[in-house]
Amino acid sequence: MSSRFEHIQFAALARAGEGLTQWRPLVMGFITMVLCGLLTVASQWLASSVGGMAGVLLFGLSMLVVVVVFFSGISAVGVMLMDKAQNITVRGFSDAAFAGLLCVPKFLGLMLLSLIAALLFYLVAAIIYFICKIPVLGAVLAFVAHPVLIVVASVLIVAWMCVIMPLFAPAVWSGLAFKAALASVIGIARSRLVEVVLMQVVLYFIMLVISGLLLMGLLPAAMSLTGMGASVMGVNLAYLSMMGFGALSNMGAMGSVTGLLLGLGVLLGVVAALLWQVAVMGQNLLYLQANASVDSVQAEAALNGVWNDVRKRAEDAKERAMAAAERAKQMAADKAQEVAAANEARKAAAAEQAKVQAALAAEREAARLKQEAEQHAQAVARMDAEQQEQESAAAALQVDAQPPAKDVTSDQVSEQTSCTKCHEPVNQTDAFCGNCGTKLK
Repeated sequence: MSSRFEHIQFAALARAGEGLTQWRPLVMGFITMVLCGLLTVASQWLASSVGGMAGVLLFGLSMLVVVVVFFSGISAVGVMLMDKAQNITVRGFSDAAFAGLLCVPKFLGLMLLSLIAALLFYLVAAIIYFICKIPVLGAVLAFVAHPVLIVVASVLIVAWMCVIMPLFAPAVWSGLAFKAALASVIGIARSRLVEVVLMQVVLYFIMLVISGLLLMGLLPAAMSLTGMGASVMGVNLAYLSMMGFGALSNMGAMGSVTGLLLGLGVLLGVVAALLWQVAVMGQNLLYLQANASVDSVQAEAALNGVWNDVRKRAEDAKERAMAAAERAKQMAADKAQEVAAANEARKAAAAEQAKVQAALAAEREAARLKQEAEQHAQAVARMDAEQQEQESAAAALQVDAQPPAKDVTSDQVSEQTSCTKCHEPVNQTDAFCGNCGTKLK
């Protein structure tokens, strides 16, 4: 185990206290904060002046500029402290600001890679959870996979916060390109992970000691003198903390107490900036110590190999996806043809069925018409029979209605005689024959 620590000098981290004596990074940080504040106020004023959606877009662009300025200034401070950690001449403000601006795209690239890695991890987790929906077997898989996924996610988060970012930032501030800085971090994590974690612990202890020394005298002095000054100026700090700064106008000491509190705020900001410089200086020293025993060329070659392998896998996946898309397209075309043929067959069957149904309908219609004709003929026959019956009844009624024929009496018979010429019967009272006209008398 001792051979693994022989290249790490834990005593070198004691130089982290040199961050307290670096006035140039402190001034650069102060300029950055002031510039960001002015840009924020200006962006708010422009957004309120323009108004509407244009004002919102302008405010968004202005805040993007503020973010770039902030990270450029922070990186410029890191670059200056890296120069100090490497025992070289600390750069000037303009050179450090330009170097800090060049660091911003590298940090954005790291954030993008981290986002892609997080999305891939959660995609794999989602697939595993989807498989866990299988009955019985899914419960066993969930019992095993869920704790494993939680542990892996926690390890990745700790690695991001305690290894990747603390080492990647000094690598970028040292002047390495994005890929070289990432390879350096991967090489340190693979070969010096335990040492780096132990050095982080030592650095935290050093920061704790320095913070304790600074705040040991600062906090009591600030609290006592601030309270005394406010009391002398006639202001009750307890009342002020409850009522806000608007109560200063009622106390008659608005200018004096405002200056007192602003001065205290600036002092606390300077102390916080100095402590942050100690942390950045310590991280730079930690990176330099850990990277001294790592072959950066080999690490970058390994990263290139991994990158090429990932790119090759991505190209293979792309080709497989394209081939699968072509197969799917061909299958879709075949399926479309099958569907078209099936549709045509269905149409033909439907047409044939329609013909059969039409024929059946015609037959049913003919049978119906024939039945109706027969019913009509029967009705006509029935009507004729009824009419004949009615005529017969009417004839019978007429016969019944005629007066009875007069009976020819024997006197009348005796009175009848015949014509002498045509021998037709005539009455005795007739003067001429009703048949031949012969005069009878």
